Amino acid sequence: MVVIIDGYFHQVASVRHKEILQTLARRVTVIGCSSLGALRAAELVPYGMVGNGVVFEMYRAGAIDADDEVAVVHGEAPEYRKFGMPLVSLRHAVAMAQQDGAVSAPEGAGLVAACRGLPYSARSWRAVEAVLSRDDPEHAGAVRRLRGYLAQHPEHADVKAADAIDTLKRLAELGARRSVCDEGWIDSPRWRNRLLHEWHAEFAGSWVDGIHVSDRAVMQYQQIYRNDLAQRWSTFALRGIRDGAELRAADVPDGGLEAAVLAVAAAYGVDDSRLTPEQRAEWLTPQEADGLESDAAVLRVLVRSYSPPRGILDLIVAEPELVTDQAARVAVAESFVVNAEVVSWAPKNGLAYLRHSVLRDHLAARWGSDDERSLTAAARDRGFVSLVEAVEAVRPFFLRHHLSMAVATPAARLEELT
Repeated sequence: MVVIIDGYFHQVASVRHKEILQTLARRVTVIGCSSLGALRAAELVPYGMVGNGVVFEMYRAGAIDADDEVAVVHGEAPEYRKFGMPLVSLRHAVAMAQQDGAVSAPEGAGLVAACRGLPYSARSWRAVEAVLSRDDPEHAGAVRRLRGYLAQHPEHADVKAADAIDTLKRLAELGARRSVCDEGWIDSPRWRNRLLHEWHAEFAGSWVDGIHVSDRAVMQYQQIYRNDLAQRWSTFALRGIRDGAELRAADVPDGGLEAAVLAVAAAYGVDDSRLTPEQRAEWLTPQEADGLESDAAVLRVLVRSYSPPRGILDLIVAEPELVTDQAARVAVAESFVVNAEVVSWAPKNGLAYLRHSVLRDHLAARWGSDDERSLTAAARDRGFVSLVEAVEAVRPFFLRHHLSMAVATPAARLEELT
């Protein structure tokens, strides 16, 4: 069972719909309430998500539809102190106060309108009162009456918290049910997009001495540092091209993997005679363009331009021993430890401050390539789309390697990098 109550949405990506769909597709009960959880539940009830609480019912009924209804500025963990007031809380408080005769309908509408007109980050009792005093002075006193009402009825002051408490108290009941829906969507491949596969690779993994190491991080480490990775990528890419082609068996020759891929390429109109000078310059080094035979040149271009349908997840599935390699997993975990230690010395030591040129030179030394075209080719031979992508991939692992090889003190060596 998974319960989603709230989450970040501004400074980082919020919980995505397809993450929840993936969980539902595995027959896991997912319950949403209170805030972001209520919003997602209202959106995904047709797919089996369970919603609970007042906020969820407001979203499902269409009484509210904006994500800023539940947004609120807060402090850091562990207190997460609130610095504002979510619109949905004021909206609910107004509804309860109107029901009990504490405020009138026009006053309630004015309160909601004043709060809604403010950015979510600026919503507070003081700000709402200031707006009403300026724009609707006749109803400005409603703020004080509403706050007085909530002092007597605190159960109506924070609907999000009330929904969360109610959900947690009813977990056994809620967990025993799943929204009635047509589950035909589960077997359809149409909703499983590349973003979902990237997410899966990022969060699937294992723990090394209390540090979570994702399959994606390990595979990227292998792409950079494993000596036989280029050959593995070549075989993986050629198999992907062969197996993904919609050709009759009779059209694919028996001469092995490379012959089959060349037949696939020819069927789609790709051969050496049709490679333009611009394409050769993009995918081949000058030495390769001059020295490779026709078939070898085509194969090299195909390997470097291959994009697996599910991104790095396809490589992880095809080469599982690379992500279960304990030495690589330990190296990745150690990299994370080193990164945290180094940034604790000074904020300017963060990974974002590592110069592109330093990381590029590290790859050049590692792969035995120096000029831009050969280094780009080396990156593509290891499954990276570009040299820029390879540089970003090495960023989390560089400090561990650099400091382990340093002769001078770590602090002195860091001065050279930023």
